[in-house]
Amino acid sequence: FLIVNCDGMDRQFVVALDKHTGKVAWWTWRSGPLSPEPDQQKAYATPLVIRVGEAEQLVSPGADWLTAYDPLTGGEIWKVHYKAFSTVPRPLFAHGLVYFVTGFTKPELWAVRPDGRGNVTESHVVWKSPKQVPANPSPIVVGSEIYFVSDQGVCTCLDALTGEEVWRQRVPGKYSASPILAGGLLYFSNEEGTTSVIRPGREFELVATNAIEGQLLASLVAVDGVIFLRSDTHLYRIENRPPTTTARGE
Repeated sequence: FLIVNCDGMDRQFVVALDKHTGKVAWWTWRSGPLSPEPDQQKAYATPLVIRVGEAEQLVSPGADWLTAYDPLTGGEIWKVHYKAFSTVPRPLFAHGLVYFVTGFTKPELWAVRPDGRGNVTESHVVWKSPKQVPANPSPIVVGSEIYFVSDQGVCTCLDALTGEEVWRQRVPGKYSASPILAGGLLYFSNEEGTTSVIRPGREFELVATNAIEGQLLASLVAVDGVIFLRSDTHLYRIENRPPTTTARGE
């Protein structure tokens, strides 16, 4: 299936399409009550399929609710309530926990156990972090830590199991792109085209800072030792090529 969140100002649902024919396989309306303000019923996040025990779940953020569905049928499994809309960052799954950002206007990062049924807001939320959480860039889990950068450029490392702060450091610029992990390093790219390279760990370590010309809103992509960057004017390919050998006497 191709599964799509459809969270607009007038209707909110999740739909699965047969990827070969485009026909609707299932269609599920969002079940939780929303704000009466149409503008606060929107969301933009990408759903995530995870495996819990022997079954798969589709974790789907929307306005005011994070909901887990059966990806084969669209049946609702569990949901968590918060007060936020225009959710952008994608959810993550690690250490048996689902991590997600609630959304505008004051984003929070939550960790929830995905083994419940029904409304699990009061029973399965493990921790919450309200400080310097991004509205746009997605967090990333590396090892036992979770990293994120706020839209205003505050980079944070939390213990992924407890939510306790490990370190917090300002990095230059404003951010829309999500960080990536490549070659054992974290890459945080700001809107002005500068990428801060940080080594994952319990201490903040800035490895390098690199800049390109132009505005950078899209997340970096790493493939087979190559990093691709897309600015508002160019597509860049960056890789570490071995030096060219020069023949003796030339």
